[in-house]
Amino acid sequence: MRRLAVSILALFAIAVPALAQEEPPARVGRVSFLSGQLGFHAAGETQWSAAAINYPVATGGSFWTDPQSRAEIRIGAQTIDLSNDTEVDITRLNQQVMQITVPQGRINLHLRNLPEGNTVEIDIPRGGVWLLQPGIYDIAAGTQDQPSRIAVFEGSARFVGGPIDLGIKTGDAAVISGWDTLTATLERATPDAFVEWSRSRDYHEQRLAAPYYVSPAMTGYEELDEYGAWGSAPDYGEVWYPNSVPAGWAPYREGHWVWIDPWGWTWVDDAPWGFAPFHYGRWAFIGQRWGWIPGRFVPQPVYAPALVAFIGIGPAVGWFPLGPNEVYWPSYTRNPAYIRNLNIANVSEARIRNFTTATGNRPTASPPPQVVNQSFANRGAATVVPVQTFTNAAKVAPAALHVAPQTLQQAPVSARPPQVTPTAARVAPAQPAAAPAAAAPGAHPAGASTVTAPAGAPGAHPPGVSSATAPPGAPGAHPPGATVPSAATPTPPAAAPAAPSHPAAALPPPHPAAAPAAPPHPAAVFAPPPHQAPPPAAPPHPAAAPAAPPHPAGAPAAPPHGGPPGKGEPKQDEPK
Repeated sequence: MRRLAVSILALFAIAVPALAQEEPPARVGRVSFLSGQLGFHAAGETQWSAAAINYPVATGGSFWTDPQSRAEIRIGAQTIDLSNDTEVDITRLNQQVMQITVPQGRINLHLRNLPEGNTVEIDIPRGGVWLLQPGIYDIAAGTQDQPSRIAVFEGSARFVGGPIDLGIKTGDAAVISGWDTLTATLERATPDAFVEWSRSRDYHEQRLAAPYYVSPAMTGYEELDEYGAWGSAPDYGEVWYPNSVPAGWAPYREGHWVWIDPWGWTWVDDAPWGFAPFHYGRWAFIGQRWGWIPGRFVPQPVYAPALVAFIGIGPAVGWFPLGPNEVYWPSYTRNPAYIRNLNIANVSEARIRNFTTATGNRPTASPPPQVVNQSFANRGAATVVPVQTFTNAAKVAPAALHVAPQTLQQAPVSARPPQVTPTAARVAPAQPAAAPAAAAPGAHPAGASTVTAPAGAPGAHPPGVSSATAPPGAPGAHPPGATVPSAATPTPPAAAPAAPSHPAAALPPPHPAAAPAAPPHPAAVFAPPPHQAPPPAAPPHPAAAPAAPPHPAGAPAAPPHGGPPGKGEPKQDEPK
């Protein structure tokens, strides 16, 4: 890796994520549990890498468990458990649509809510499964030799594939057999070890205080009660305090940076609770401890890669958490609606409008001067590391440099992350012979037909992405011949002030290093049959839309949350 220029200007002006006027994804999930190894690759990649807890899950991502592993993904309030030897491709994820492809293996999905107009679609080699109500579903993709199986423990679902259009109600399991010609039978849904393990991982939303303060659509909210406590603070409103952090701890210090499109540099925190407080809200140092301030209640909060500002100190990289009423200015888009929605919970409407108006006629992508001229209450709590720690996805805390407080206060601030090229930012896991080939996420088996959606339909599929054929009456059904809409981000409310600072501090130069590239991923096995069009008529799609929880000024104390759920050893998981 070539030595980086010492100049601050060079450090912050190399390459940026593609700057877009459209809104980036607002809804993002996370890897919430891992037993063994979880591989992942992003759209366009050809090799698998190792995913860690809190790794973001978004459109275009593919995840795979090896034969001895299990994993869990949470997207807001929804939970997806992956059995061993399972691949999951996130075909489409936005505020209205969750479309997932399971080319092989088995998932268990707990759908806690399904607002009106939203769709959840699970595509397997033999067809598509639409989840019609909140509930608990177990779906095995099957193989050429083994049938596909769709069990409904709570809720209702619908399978469409080939000539089959089948409703599945609570307590039933559909067994889909055949390859060139499909047949379907219904039997009783019976839980096995994998289903029981998935339920042991569940949390009980009614026992949580967090939904009184933040929306359940905020990914990672369910960890807050177990690992911290809520309180009120003058000027800030409701504040969440982590229970135990090491002496000298500051936000965005225990974790690492990775490059993820379309956002660019993204923070991945080490703490089990470290998703929501680092991708939403703001931090303040209150009464000698750090508190996370979610801000105003927003039903559909917008994900950010890291709510920090950066500082330039020679060839090193530094950053600090933004405080209340400090505007986050993304480097990856100039879309004013997105910038508003990203900040509205923690910054006043008038302040956001002042910033976005200032950028309206600017010829460059650089933020308006107001962004870097903010007061920045938390600048003294900056973390500074050598550049190669940042670019190599290395753990930050052990590499943090001691920098004099005066140097931190005088360092120039940038809204953009340092525009340095990631080196081998990820390490590929060991890959058994059965590992699936890294392919385009959401791609359907060879020969599968694609049906596109009318503009504005919630379940529309992006251009070029194949989809299982939808039941004609279901939301997300895709009549032939139409194109795809882009998802709109709902608009939220307004917000809070600023906080005191926290110290930190001489500075050895970095020592660049380049990690080796991950080995290629062995190619796999998959040649399923074509999907066929569904029959012309189908019953309507019932949707269940639970109301968002109230957001009172002071929430009642929540009943005890209990210890973490059991995490039994994984076994080969075959549905009964």
